[in-house]
Amino acid sequence: MMSKNLFLAVLSLVLLGCNSKTIQVEPAGKTIDYKKVAVYYSLPRTVVYVKVVSSQSEYFPGPYADYAKKFLGIDGVSNTEKVEYLIEKIDVETTAEPDPKAVFAIYPSGKGYGNFINLSNEGLILPVNQTPESRAIAKNKEVSSKGEVIYKDLSVNPFVAEESTTFYGRTLRDSVYVRVPIQRSMTIERNLEEKAKEAADFIFSIRKKRLDFLTPDIDHPFSGDALKLILKELQRLEDEYLALFVGKRFTHTFTQTYSFIPSNTEGESAILFRFSESKGLLSSTDLSGRPILIEFDQPEYPENIDATKNSLETIALKAKIDRFYYRIPVAVNMRVIDGKQLLVEKRLSIFQYGLLAQLPVNFPGK
Repeated sequence: MMSKNLFLAVLSLVLLGCNSKTIQVEPAGKTIDYKKVAVYYSLPRTVVYVKVVSSQSEYFPGPYADYAKKFLGIDGVSNTEKVEYLIEKIDVETTAEPDPKAVFAIYPSGKGYGNFINLSNEGLILPVNQTPESRAIAKNKEVSSKGEVIYKDLSVNPFVAEESTTFYGRTLRDSVYVRVPIQRSMTIERNLEEKAKEAADFIFSIRKKRLDFLTPDIDHPFSGDALKLILKELQRLEDEYLALFVGKRFTHTFTQTYSFIPSNTEGESAILFRFSESKGLLSSTDLSGRPILIEFDQPEYPENIDATKNSLETIALKAKIDRFYYRIPVAVNMRVIDGKQLLVEKRLSIFQYGLLAQLPVNFPGK
């Protein structure tokens, strides 16, 4: 039905344009007479932009990580540094740009250039000097936090302590050696386990203090904003001391945009980029990461479209109808795949997958 309606529409234009002088439209690849006045235009091609948002998670173990289970009952605490990357989000957009392989020259007739402006406004053809949309495709710089992780507050008590120790010496009294006690003060350093025990005790004391403030049966002089401030500070202290056991984690977000120009009308698949949990987003040639593929299904064209298009072109040539070359975009399914995992799927309209057709120059505009 669509082919029949299209055939009747062009046939009606044939009857109206039989006496018109034909505008010459030639591909730029052929011999062009540059001495003649002409306007050059390009058919659009679709560029697919894939914006990938990834996160970098850096983990730094606390100095008391080995005692998290013993003093706090927390299992699974790692005592080694880790850097992990994840793909958080993928967005797909398209834009049209002039196709350098599909440039045409228009030689005017007595009627000028026909409906060239309307064609441009409709996006069916593009001026060759149209500036393509500019997009940054470079990855953001990665900023490491390794130099910033310093555990300053390790305990509420000194790490050294003084202990009085009694030594026994011998002294000569009345020609007899006697045993005499000698008191000495010694400074000793607490070992790591003792420091961890003190930090754990302080965490429990913070929790008990917070519970006292939240218990209505216990009288205290604080309320309103003052109480909120105290509870907030207690939470901050607990988090800082918990970090001595469970470590600290820093997360950074990076965005990189990749571009891809579809070209194979029989469907295609290509490596868009590579990814590694330890290195993040990588170029398609970096074999240290696994490939992330972009795939396009084979386009589905209307039945008998070629026969109908050829019939219309034959009629247009015989009737000498003024006409432009243009593309009919085709919708296809596009996917970004990580192995067997589907990351994103979208239906896109691709100009270069479409059919090259001819349009009467005086087609009705909007």
